[in-house]
Amino acid sequence: GDINPREQQDLNFLYEEWAHPYFVSIEEYGRLMKGTGKLEQVREENWVKETITAWRHSIWVGVWDPWVVIWKGLTTRAGPMLWWKTIREIVTLNRMHKAFASGLMTYGMITAKKSLA
Repeated sequence: GDINPREQQDLNFLYEEWAHPYFVSIEEYGRLMKGTGKLEQVREENWVKETITAWRHSIWVGVWDPWVVIWKGLTTRAGPMLWWKTIREIVTLNRMHKAFASGLMTYGMITAKKSLA
């Protein structure tokens, strides 16, 4: 369906924060693959359920073992900038998790067979 203004704002944040190209739905990727005429048995699968915990897990890995960031922040010229980038990354990972949880974004897998013709 159509994207509402809040959803567009969320997508814009993710595009800008991680310099992503515009996201394309798994269904659209499937249509593109089918349209090549070179593939058979194209199948799209939504893997959000299988992968959603990875977004917050990435945050918790840093919480449970922050010493790499702390050490580099104290011993390199990056210092406070590294800490700032880490905080921004945490916010972005959480926003990605929310986008997947709300259905705004999906994570998928596409499989296909190369046509013999």
